[in-house]
Amino acid sequence: MKCIDAHAHLAHRPEGFHELADSGVFDEIWLMDLSGYNLGGIRLAEESEVLDAVKAHPGVVYAFGHLDFSRPVEQIDRLRDKGFIGLKPYKPDTNWNDEKFYPYYERAEQLGMPILFHTGMAARAGEWRNCRAPGRGFGPDGMRPSFLAGIAEAFPDLRIIGGHLGYPWVEETFHNLYYYDNIVHDISGYRNSIPELLANLDRFTHDGSGRFLNEKFLFATDQFYGIREENERALKLKTFWTLLFELIGSVYYRWGAPEEAEKFFYGNARRLREGIPAMKLK
Repeated sequence: MKCIDAHAHLAHRPEGFHELADSGVFDEIWLMDLSGYNLGGIRLAEESEVLDAVKAHPGVVYAFGHLDFSRPVEQIDRLRDKGFIGLKPYKPDTNWNDEKFYPYYERAEQLGMPILFHTGMAARAGEWRNCRAPGRGFGPDGMRPSFLAGIAEAFPDLRIIGGHLGYPWVEETFHNLYYYDNIVHDISGYRNSIPELLANLDRFTHDGSGRFLNEKFLFATDQFYGIREENERALKLKTFWTLLFELIGSVYYRWGAPEEAEKFFYGNARRLREGIPAMKLK
């Protein structure tokens, strides 16, 4: 089955990534640039390393540029011109839906660039004395899933991806997906939310799109490619979710049927990247 990893990162000086990208295991890998961050003790790739990966694997590797709220809105145009297809902010100094960020969201909407917002708990990135910087906050408080709802309402043509399931505020995630056509979520991260996910995949939305929730989730690993253990874990995650859909979904739920599983692993992400409404992709 075709598969897109819709949320991943690249480690600084990566090893084994190019072989994995060429292997065909994933049809596409979307790398999120967070230059300057160390997450969980891992130093992330520089912007130039991320863009080099895109150039080395055209049509396979795509990248979301780091949206830094301490820099002018014009940075979004520069990121697009460099080759980024979307944007990735992280750990804001206030809530995602603070109106001071609206000019950034407006420009992203105008340029057709989706934004992937982290939701829920987050890896430690450093203490205040060493990592304090304009526009950068600490902890998960400003990244609750519910803060995406106001953005979705204010910018109905902005493609919004909620990173992860928003644990521990998982119910907020499902309400967003139920009510807002322009919000989707990737499923990477906290696998203790799987019971809630499985219970909601057959849920019909009330966002006017005529979709079920399985059409609003994207497969993703959130792994730090370029580290051997992380590369291996990404492959295991693909196997895990494939077996879950095949051995449980196809027996007990509608979302496990092959044509429905295809949306989760590939079709939903492809539609979002290409800007195609869900009901129009054949």
